[in-house]
Amino acid sequence: MLTCRAVWKKLAPLARASSTVCRQNVRRAGWNNARTPLCVPVAHMSTGPVGGGGDNLKYALLVGAAFVSGITYAVITLKGDQKRHVERMTEISSRKQKSASQIQTEPPVTVMEAPLETILEAAAAPDAEAVAPSETAEPPPVDEPLAEASAEEAAAPLTDAGVEEAADSKPSLPSHAPYLLIGGGTASFAAARSIRARDPGAKVLIVTDEPDLPYMRPPLSKELWFSDDPSVTETLRFKQWNGKERSIYFQPPSFYVDAEELSGAENGGVAVLTGRKVVHMDVRGNKVKLDDDMEISYDKCLIATGGVPRNLQVIERAGEEVIKRTTVFRKIDDFKSLDKVSRNTQSITIIGGGFLGSELACALGRRSTETGLEVIQMFPEKGNMGKVLPEYLSNWTTEKVKKEGVKVIREAVVKSVSFKDDKLEIKLKDGRVVRTDHIVAAVGLEPNVDLAKSAGLEVDSDFGGYRVNAELQARSNIWVAGDASCFYDIRLGRRRVEHHDHAVVSGRLAGENMTGANKPYWHQSMFWSDLGPDVGYEAIGIVDSSLPTVGVFAKATAKDTPKAATEESGRRAQCFNILDDPIFCFFFLLVCCIGFV
Repeated sequence: MLTCRAVWKKLAPLARASSTVCRQNVRRAGWNNARTPLCVPVAHMSTGPVGGGGDNLKYALLVGAAFVSGITYAVITLKGDQKRHVERMTEISSRKQKSASQIQTEPPVTVMEAPLETILEAAAAPDAEAVAPSETAEPPPVDEPLAEASAEEAAAPLTDAGVEEAADSKPSLPSHAPYLLIGGGTASFAAARSIRARDPGAKVLIVTDEPDLPYMRPPLSKELWFSDDPSVTETLRFKQWNGKERSIYFQPPSFYVDAEELSGAENGGVAVLTGRKVVHMDVRGNKVKLDDDMEISYDKCLIATGGVPRNLQVIERAGEEVIKRTTVFRKIDDFKSLDKVSRNTQSITIIGGGFLGSELACALGRRSTETGLEVIQMFPEKGNMGKVLPEYLSNWTTEKVKKEGVKVIREAVVKSVSFKDDKLEIKLKDGRVVRTDHIVAAVGLEPNVDLAKSAGLEVDSDFGGYRVNAELQARSNIWVAGDASCFYDIRLGRRRVEHHDHAVVSGRLAGENMTGANKPYWHQSMFWSDLGPDVGYEAIGIVDSSLPTVGVFAKATAKDTPKAATEESGRRAQCFNILDDPIFCFFFLLVCCIGFV
């Protein structure tokens, strides 16, 4: 199908031209002035040769030759495209083979070719070599293989010659990246895709301190916990809302270019440098320094460092035994660790009643029915997600969480945490005491602004994060996206958002602006939360429990009714009493009519 479509696109102009020529030679029946029937040419909107007699044969030959030439050109073009595709796939598949061959060939050469004299000298004086390399030792003969020098250097500290040899044998990382993206999360990946879409030959380098390629975080607290696959911690695959299964990674490793090969990539690409952290940023010199003292210069840079999960100060001051039994949930390793803990302990306490805390509580509560795990959730609010939802919805949500097998402790402020008798003892300010085996701290996120000081970038004192304009720009060639961006919303003013959809949109916009789009941020991001398979929320814009709220409930059923929660708070009656105002009713109906239209 794709081949036919490509051929048609290449032959379409020729077909239109040939049809025009043919129409110029069409003749129709008509009458002359004496009312005698004859054939007359068709009228045309443009001038051109009108066929007649032997001209028709010439035009037919011309059209036929053009058609054959077009077919030949299309076939040659398609074969060339296929050849380039095969070469590209061969290049990608040869990367792993190249690295594997280097690993296989290096050890045997080192063992087999080591000279006997060198081994005896190393065995006779190991201490001298360990302190300092011998300056009087003779260099190896020229005809000896390089593996002999590697064997000597393996027994003693590396000399300058050894460093040069290692640099020659191993491809070096790029010292310059036209597009440098700091952070390997959703915002960075969205920016990389956007840059490549607008600049197909762009060379993009992503630097992340995580050991994994870019992945999406929401499934770590949602879908992965409800997977039936016992090896889900290894596969990291989940079912989407449409029933299709996919990995949490945005793209497989074959999508990316090796960082060592990015500089020489003919068609550009996206490379990810994992396990490296940017510790210093020189804005004037347009370069950054990594934690291994390597420097990388850039033309344009995106900061998408995300955030760091907060922890309670009482836990941080409690000692090593408490910290060792506490999880701050953020990354893939945290998911794997908590999954292992939930299968080997008797009780887990989740501190925090927000989105993350409530999602993890429901996920672990569902598992408690199978393993007998005790799941406790405590928070200082009156109900789950009390800072986001109005009181009547918060109470209704709390009842749903309890039905998932979670013991909910409301209005709980932690005073101290200690380790006694192989248990963690949590003391609350009201005197209550909770004993548990493990703690999960889900008390919010702190934007990562570690580079602000060295880069001289402004940090917002109210919302946190790097302060940027409506185009997400902090400097002329520096942009910030994702959780770490405190941007100016042209409708709602200064904001900072911590949602997956915002990371996607802001990263995409930053990538467009890095390639010259100069677009302001206007999108109102959405967010969603799933408390088990039965309860879910979706919202757009700013959602806060302190804002006036109008609630419209569907008709209650015996199977699922919110009456127990709404009658206790009384907020439902207050919300519907608002409709008694005739002015409000008028505008409410007007909005509904506009929505239907």
